[in-house]
Amino acid sequence: MVTETTCKFNAKLILPRDEFTIHILALKPDLEEVMGRSRIELTEDEDNFYIYIQSPDTVALKSTLNSIARWFKVVEDIKGRIN
Repeated sequence: MVTETTCKFNAKLILPRDEFTIHILALKPDLEEVMGRSRIELTEDEDNFYIYIQSPDTVALKSTLNSIARWFKVVEDIKGRIN
């Protein structure tokens, strides 16, 4: 499990609420957990969603960012077929 002391690399994604609410609702359970060797935290305010990623190395960080991007693409694909 990733601990605060082993996390050397951090990333913060800022997503506008008006564009990404559907994505966040669909993926929220997956965005609040440990993923591989990275830890993900989701917070929000009235304007934005914030996804914080803490990883022990660049390989874990890249893997987590790629996973999140793929999840968002799946949501986009589904939205496109529904609308």
